[in-house]
Amino acid sequence: MFSQKERKVKKVIDEHVQKVGGCLGSFKGCLDAFLRGDRARCESIHENGNHAETEADILRRKISDYLYSGAFLPMEREDIYMTSEFVDKIANKVEKASDVVAYQGPDVPEDCKQTLHEIVETIAKMFRIFQEAVRLFVPSEVLQASENLAAIRDKITAIGVMESEIDDKECVMMRTIFHSELPLANKIQLERFVRRVTEISDVIEDAADSLYVLVIRERI
Repeated sequence: MFSQKERKVKKVIDEHVQKVGGCLGSFKGCLDAFLRGDRARCESIHENGNHAETEADILRRKISDYLYSGAFLPMEREDIYMTSEFVDKIANKVEKASDVVAYQGPDVPEDCKQTLHEIVETIAKMFRIFQEAVRLFVPSEVLQASENLAAIRDKITAIGVMESEIDDKECVMMRTIFHSELPLANKIQLERFVRRVTEISDVIEDAADSLYVLVIRERI
């Protein structure tokens, strides 16, 4: 059963995940505005995303402080810390991808825009499912219910499937980019940007896997 201190940690964990979700939402809005040619809105949303990333860092440090003060068992603390680090890494990856959009303005051909949009939409969906899984991480007497654990497992499995779908779309984009009429320098710039974006899905999957280890340990 969660103690009062552990419930406080869980509350901050939920806030941290929500804030990182806001970072991801800002990146999506920033990219959408950029692809529509609205640079002013793109830069405004990018700035809001940077503020959200800073706030996420503060929440991540707050989780660490609670853990250092003795919340949860030592073995669980390590898992919670690692999960929060992965979640914060998502925000860092999102910020870097958003920086490329706002500062570099990569040349995205029309036949790449739809696939890029689909990748970002899938990443956003992955994170929403991860956030739902985090909400299901509850006091042990509830977690013991098999349907609760099964729901978390199903969500983490779904995240893995979507990550594979993104890998497939990334391959399609690479072919499209390097068969396009873009100058080589633009191709390399866009290729690096797309990889920055798809790396976000890799870290979401890492965070989900770390959460599942934590859930299994808590259940035991």
